[in-house]
Amino acid sequence: MAVEANGTVVVECVVPQSEAEVRALLADPQRAGALTPEILGVTTLSKGDCLTLGVTVKGAWDPLTYTSSRCATATGYKYELLSSDDITAYEAEWRLVPQSGGGTKVTYRVLTEVDLPVPKSLLRKGIVDSATETIKSLVRQLAKAR
Repeated sequence: MAVEANGTVVVECVVPQSEAEVRALLADPQRAGALTPEILGVTTLSKGDCLTLGVTVKGAWDPLTYTSSRCATATGYKYELLSSDDITAYEAEWRLVPQSGGGTKVTYRVLTEVDLPVPKSLLRKGIVDSATETIKSLVRQLAKAR
């Protein structure tokens, strides 16, 4: 786990499953969203080359909502914020790299900024905890699928 200078949290692991198996798990935006403990719900608002998603997440007091794009990439999926009243920045990416000895290196990157009276250090800790739990949840779901 690492936190980049701009606040992006990066969590990586290697799983024994193939890239195709990991991609199959992440292909459904609702199923992929369920991996993140703070996500309460994901709705597909429009389809096309990229999906438009309506997302509800746990907030400090009340749930927060945002709209994001979700695009398939050569190595996984990328999310970008389209609109929100409280979330000022959101980018996330799943990157899948097949390993020469078998398995797949999975990298999950996420950057979130909010316009709420929450200390940045507390927000960052929550994002680190969430990203770590998201990867652990992915590993558990992949193990169940075998």
